[in-house]
Amino acid sequence: MKIALIIPNNLWFCPYVKIYTDFFDKHAINYDVISWNRDGKNEDGVIQFNYQANSSNLCTLFYAYIRFADFAKKNILTNCYDKLVIFTPQVGIFLSRFLKRRYSGKYIFDYRDLSIEQKSIFKIPFIRLLKNSFINVISSPGFKRCLPKDYEYLISHNFDINRVKRAIIEDTEPNNSTPIRILTIGGIRDYHSNKEVIDALANDPRFQISFVGKGPSADDLKNYSQNQDITNINFVGYYRKEEEDIYILNAHLLNIFYPRKISHDTALSNRFYNSLILKKPMITTAHTIQGEYTEKYDIGLAVENCDNLKEKIIDYLENLDFKAYADRCNNLLKEFLGDYNKWEVAMSRFISEP
Repeated sequence: MKIALIIPNNLWFCPYVKIYTDFFDKHAINYDVISWNRDGKNEDGVIQFNYQANSSNLCTLFYAYIRFADFAKKNILTNCYDKLVIFTPQVGIFLSRFLKRRYSGKYIFDYRDLSIEQKSIFKIPFIRLLKNSFINVISSPGFKRCLPKDYEYLISHNFDINRVKRAIIEDTEPNNSTPIRILTIGGIRDYHSNKEVIDALANDPRFQISFVGKGPSADDLKNYSQNQDITNINFVGYYRKEEEDIYILNAHLLNIFYPRKISHDTALSNRFYNSLILKKPMITTAHTIQGEYTEKYDIGLAVENCDNLKEKIIDYLENLDFKAYADRCNNLLKEFLGDYNKWEVAMSRFISEP
């Protein structure tokens, strides 16, 4: 058996693909990754579509997705894959007729972000995509609020299962150093919400603000900070994934404060899982799925805005019982492990059935 995983982005931006490749490696399944080099960074070991599109121009981006779907289809037919894993609704929608005709019941659809399927014009191909899949996988229970109710969805969380198992049994010590380090790591996409965090903590020597990663807002935030003469902030661009834990362990809190919009309200971010695994309290947006978990399990601060953020952070850390906090993180991770076990059972069926 040979399987293709189709992702419309650089592999660097899609750590969740490793959940599947680890499973296929464990079961000695042959696979290829067909990816889209949107960032201009060539990556080894993938079949790469090299095309840069202006993401701010919807017409240009729409055309680029069609080209990527054609590229994926050509490689699927050339390499005669037995089964497929399709990531994102954009790719799935543009391939939906092809998938129904050639791969009905032989592909997994993996959904990680709200996108064009929310537009009425794409409802029919999206239903076609859901209806003809082997299973439909989502990365957050929050997405069920926005997806058709007639289909079953399994949850595949954005984590390395072995890291989670280790995190549950390992002891972790709190970071009691100064200053208080607030870390934003990964894709730096949202300008206004991150600017709000920066403004709330700017030039206070009790805090150090760090942005580690890259994305469409990284340079704008860096330029803003320089223009405002903000001294307690630093920016690090691209980093190797194996360096990620080092940055996080050096922090006190992870910034996951996002703007209020439905795509952010329903998603669970990579930072959310890293916060739980490495026991770093998070700053999330209230009344979102991440904010709901934060408040229910008392694993950080869920805020509506950044007013008085300094005082809230200091009060939170001064009153934090770290051992009890770590236990709450582990309780939530155990709940997520149950979701993973259901996904793994379905994946075993996927590779064993003809």
